[in-house]
Amino acid sequence: MDSFPFTKKKLLSLPAARQHKWIANWLREIYIALIAEEINDASLKLVIKNLEQLRTWIGFSGADVGRLENRKMWLEFISEAFHEHQKATGLGLAEHDLLPNVLKGDAFTGQPWIPRIHYRVALDNLRSAFNVGSIMRLLDATGFESVTMTLKTPGLESRQVEKTAMGAAGWIPQIKTERMPADLTDLKDRGYRIIGVETVEDSASYLNYPWPQQGVVVMGNEEYGISESVLHTCDDFVHIPMAGHKNSINVANAFAVIAFHICALKSGSLAQF
Repeated sequence: MDSFPFTKKKLLSLPAARQHKWIANWLREIYIALIAEEINDASLKLVIKNLEQLRTWIGFSGADVGRLENRKMWLEFISEAFHEHQKATGLGLAEHDLLPNVLKGDAFTGQPWIPRIHYRVALDNLRSAFNVGSIMRLLDATGFESVTMTLKTPGLESRQVEKTAMGAAGWIPQIKTERMPADLTDLKDRGYRIIGVETVEDSASYLNYPWPQQGVVVMGNEEYGISESVLHTCDDFVHIPMAGHKNSINVANAFAVIAFHICALKSGSLAQF
């Protein structure tokens, strides 16, 4: 592991982007081994020697090694080197492809997941698996009851949703439906207020809206917002005031703003978590 698996001839036979990709993958393995404390100081010094040699071969000047005096400094250096070479591939890097987090702190108690507030979210024709996965993580963080989504919205069957949700998609209750307006009407009959997040005439700022004890927050498509049929099902509309030129923000970011606001109001205080 501490020695790069390619010879100079084999590495230089690859296109430049793949050279950097292989080096980045190698550095990822080193980083994971360092977190797991499966690599010693002598091996780490060999890693640096190999990395400097590799960079000489491909004519790439990365950041100077400097003095690496402890595990934290080694982690920072390997992380920065990984991202230097990943950037040089010309490929983007989604959040779920980042290096593993050193500080986890996740609370897996073995007990079933329990919602904290009587709120749900409805995803009306969202297309981005990354947005859906991010919303899954937010549902876990804020304690919403469940997510209802149309058939066009990627759910647990999507590998990208699963990876972006960082595991949360495995326990957040999900309902796939081809009759979103009817399902929302059913929830309305059960006492849920249907609240669309949409910039429409007479919508209220989410800060001034009197959030009920239970409700469904409806998030619309990334391109055209909430569909016409679902708009007619909503009882109320809220928006997030914007201070700049743009009239909206990413749908997952918008849900984060709304969800944590509701959570703080309905749980009394997030400090109890």
